[in-house]
Amino acid sequence: MSKKHILIVDDEKYILVGLSIILKKAGYQISSAKNGRQALNILKKFNNTSESIDLLLTDIEMPDMTGMELLDVLSNHNISVSKLVISGYGDKEMIVELMKKGCDDFLDKPFEPHDLLNAVSRIFQKIEKKQEKAQKHENKKNLEKMELDRMLESYKHNYEKLKSDMDSAVGAYQNLIHFDINACNIPMAYHSQTYSNLGGDLIDIRNTSSGIDILIADVAGHDMGASFHTVLIKAFFDENCRKGNDGHSFFQILNKQLLDNGKNERMVTGIFLRLDLNKMEANFVSAGHPPPIKINKQNQELINIDIKGSVLGMFDDPSFITRNLPIIKGDRILLYTDGLNESVFLDEETGKKKKLTTYGLNNFVLKHKNHSLRQMVKNIWTDVLEYCSYKHNDDMILLGIEIP
Repeated sequence: MSKKHILIVDDEKYILVGLSIILKKAGYQISSAKNGRQALNILKKFNNTSESIDLLLTDIEMPDMTGMELLDVLSNHNISVSKLVISGYGDKEMIVELMKKGCDDFLDKPFEPHDLLNAVSRIFQKIEKKQEKAQKHENKKNLEKMELDRMLESYKHNYEKLKSDMDSAVGAYQNLIHFDINACNIPMAYHSQTYSNLGGDLIDIRNTSSGIDILIADVAGHDMGASFHTVLIKAFFDENCRKGNDGHSFFQILNKQLLDNGKNERMVTGIFLRLDLNKMEANFVSAGHPPPIKINKQNQELINIDIKGSVLGMFDDPSFITRNLPIIKGDRILLYTDGLNESVFLDEETGKKKKLTTYGLNNFVLKHKNHSLRQMVKNIWTDVLEYCSYKHNDDMILLGIEIP
């Protein structure tokens, strides 16, 4: 390890020589200057080099440029260096002013050699602790990035495999948005409708040992690009279920991949629901998706679970909101895409348009909540279509779940 480099600044020659001898004997590399201006030139010369100054040891009262003036101009020249000030005229006001200027320590003349060496040693120990802390933080960030990249490669591999099996974009998308509800661990009913042959809404479900994992996602757009993204999302969800990761991890990985494909290329919202029938718990993770609706069995109360979170594919540091709710037998949960609550009613006489909104959707749910699950979902779906005169302006998915 190279010697620590100290620049000593003092206009009194005998002090300059004495300090140099003490510090050289202690193993430090020494440069010296007789005033602040000379010191500034030396600092500029060595700044950002292999022999840069590690510590500035300076007097205050000096001709041409004082120690205080030297401290003031360092930032103007982008010079960052630890500072130890010595003076025979120190008082509390001066020490406070020095601390404001970033001084690390202060020695009042006269002082003993061991006082100087102890002060220098304390400053370098403080620097080393800061560097160790910064290095640990950097190492942690690098490890986290490596782990995220490793997981991403695994997800991407599964995505590439699924993509290669597609016979056609339209056929693949239609297959993606349909599933066998009779094969699910939990009773459910659903309806879906694309705006055109291709779309961006996706529903996917996987049975687990303790219940079921459910994903509803909505990719902006109704073209092949949107359908391409649904393939990617399904592939990542498949891999997530295989690994048993939670919804927060899934959205983190998916967001990174969407950003790697091109920031702002496609905005995606999503809701991840994990139902654990052993714990009788519902875990929701939202990425900017419309709020799920829960119908409590005991009091028939309707709850909008407002857990927006950040949308996917937009931000480098997103925030995905998680919420755990207890469930009992007979509770119902409704998941949907914004094609429902943003359905538009057109008054043909006035030409005015009015969105259904979440409030309007809630009214449809309250109207049919006492029917069987399948009939309830069907009736809500019919009410939405009638509201927009069967002229929906977006892809739509409605999924109803009943806790067994």
